[in-house]
Amino acid sequence: MHREAKVRMRRDGAACAALVMVVLAAGCHREHEREREGEAPAGKRPVRCAPVETAEVEDAIELRGTVAPLPDRDAEVAPQVAGRIARVLVREGDRVAVGQPVARIDDAVLVDQANEAAAAVAKAGAERRNAEATRARTERVFEHGIAARQEVDDATTRADTAAAAEREAEAAATRAHRQVERALVRSPLAGVVVRILRRSGELVDGTPATPVVEVADPSRLELVSDATASDLVRLAPGAPAEVTVTALPGARWRGALSVVSPAVDRTTGLGKVRTTITLGDGPRPPIGVLGAARIRLGRPRAAPVVPKPAVRSGAGGELEVVVCGADGLAHVKRVGRGGAAGDRVEAAGLAAGERVAMDPIGIADGEALEIAR
Repeated sequence: MHREAKVRMRRDGAACAALVMVVLAAGCHREHEREREGEAPAGKRPVRCAPVETAEVEDAIELRGTVAPLPDRDAEVAPQVAGRIARVLVREGDRVAVGQPVARIDDAVLVDQANEAAAAVAKAGAERRNAEATRARTERVFEHGIAARQEVDDATTRADTAAAAEREAEAAATRAHRQVERALVRSPLAGVVVRILRRSGELVDGTPATPVVEVADPSRLELVSDATASDLVRLAPGAPAEVTVTALPGARWRGALSVVSPAVDRTTGLGKVRTTITLGDGPRPPIGVLGAARIRLGRPRAAPVVPKPAVRSGAGGELEVVVCGADGLAHVKRVGRGGAAGDRVEAAGLAAGERVAMDPIGIADGEALEIAR
């Protein structure tokens, strides 16, 4: 019995050893498969790293905005009289001259008022002529000693009053005639009809709140942008710029800053920047399209650069990168806002040869990294 127990123990030990070998082999196989598939060991974040290089960069500020005509070359044309739009005389894209009619307001009531005012002028004129004739007769009778001086004074007063009433009626007639003319809405500038804001049959109240059409001069355009205070203090009128728009990929225009706001809005903290676009014989950006102006500051200089995908926004809007340390850990470093060189950006404070993590979103400082080959 004792001997059989020893044999059984040897068999159990051999089975346990075989089981351990199987488990170890499975673990090694899993680790091998994980390495083949590019997975990181447990507790490490897999990352791809790119080297820090040295290149010539230029300091620049990129502002996004909207293409618009110059402020004095754009107008939303509104009628100066209230009523119903009888007809819109232009369409979008039509060219118009200064003073050209663009819409007509129903003027039937205004014409009646003008006719009434003209009749009032005729009546006042007749009364004036009668009063002047009466004054003349009274003065002749007074010279012969038949009429009293008081009668002459009364006749003179009536004549002067009639003359004043006639002038008042003429002024009212002029206003009524001007209202009839204002029923024909005219363009205040030469340009192109950009938008039709109201259609025939709609009501207008005779104020700028109810414009009918928008007319703009597309021969001179600018990019209107909002800039932060930190950018405003670095900009000055006359600085060269390069303008691009999303609607025309690959097209570029030269430009220059024309206006840099001396103040910022207290609510938004932003100020206006206007960039004049130099238009050539090529394509023209449409009015209202989104675009960007790249303003160069200073001359190119040598600096460490990293790919744009390696940069992320940190606390307070500061830019930062994650350095792939030789110790296998992540080291977060702030690099500030520097210049650019193509698809790479300046990374101040880094040295050539260091490596930074690509797509570093979510990587914490000190986190263990598994660097992909």
